[in-house]
Amino acid sequence: MGYSLGLYNNIAKYDPDVIQGTILHRAEIERQIEMYRSKPLGARRAIVGLQPKRADVILAGACIVRTIMDKLGKDSLTVSDRGLRHVVLVDRFGE
Repeated sequence: MGYSLGLYNNIAKYDPDVIQGTILHRAEIERQIEMYRSKPLGARRAIVGLQPKRADVILAGACIVRTIMDKLGKDSLTVSDRGLRHVVLVDRFGE
């Protein structure tokens, strides 16, 4: 997703078990968009929980997520650390 879920979950090192199943609310997405918008690229690279290589695309990614939520009429989403195939299998056959 390109999202700073490490920041949201208060973890400095990426942990897929923590990220998997995180519920991300619109207010948090808006907060992160404003944070990314207000920081220059170098400052975004220093954000704990955000992979530095994603600092240049994180704002655009967060805006895309917000737009998708708007189009779907959703106020939250559940994050999957797994690939799209995993999401489809869980949706089809349950956990």
